[in-house]
Amino acid sequence: MIMPGEKVLIAYGTRYGSTEEISQEMGKTLEKEGLEVQLVDLKKTKSKEWPSLEPFDGVLVGSSIAVGKWMNEPQEFLKKHKAEIRKKEKILGMFVSCGSAMVNPSTRKPLYPKKYEKAKIDYLEKVMAKIGIEANIYDVFGGVYDFSESSRMGGFAKKMMKMGIKQLSEDLGIEIDENGKTDLRDWDQIQSFAKKFASLVKK
Repeated sequence: MIMPGEKVLIAYGTRYGSTEEISQEMGKTLEKEGLEVQLVDLKKTKSKEWPSLEPFDGVLVGSSIAVGKWMNEPQEFLKKHKAEIRKKEKILGMFVSCGSAMVNPSTRKPLYPKKYEKAKIDYLEKVMAKIGIEANIYDVFGGVYDFSESSRMGGFAKKMMKMGIKQLSEDLGIEIDENGKTDLRDWDQIQSFAKKFASLVKK
């Protein structure tokens, strides 16, 4: 008899696509670990259509960070399922995509080591305390500067971001493509996080 595998829900909020790409990569990693995965874009999906946590053994919730804040939808999702999460019946993982965790594309080392640790406190530990939940595993990942034609970033946002790019490039010693996509995420870190989450779910 073939036993069904554990199921994992990845529920995320993304502004310009970085958190979505991270969620998709995590999904692939979890499937390689033998888990069944469902991804849900909380912003594109009406709240009344958000899935129940009942069928899942583990839940990953992620958000992009802008102006130092989570998106509303992932926070509301966590609040909605607060009672279930606090019963400790599901393995909960949380993550964010933010500038504080960006890495050097060449060395893969954090551009802001001190900010990385502070980001974990500000964007994860404080959010957990505010909602009244506790994740089994959590981490912060870098983001992307995407000025390509396919970018989801609006014209005004691109213009404002480009204003500070040249100085940022000089200060950090990295090259940022003002007409393309510069990926400042550590994919090894992201895959490692997903594998650790998978091991918790399969225990």
